[in-house]
Amino acid sequence: MSDNLPFQNPDQLYQWHQGIKDANRNNIFCHCRACDYEWMDSAFDVTCIQCSSKDVESISSWQFPDD
Repeated sequence: MSDNLPFQNPDQLYQWHQGIKDANRNNIFCHCRACDYEWMDSAFDVTCIQCSSKDVESISSWQFPDD
């Protein structure tokens, strides 16, 4: 393995992915471009729960500061 890789073994990579998955749980801000409805979800590839549109913008809200 190369010295410039962030993870030394597959288990560390798996743990990192699990941390991201846990952080996304109920922390993905979704905005429907069709009807402007907004909600929090746990997935990126979602359908609008208001109008059933697939034109939804999804952003991990945990990435941004609260202030």
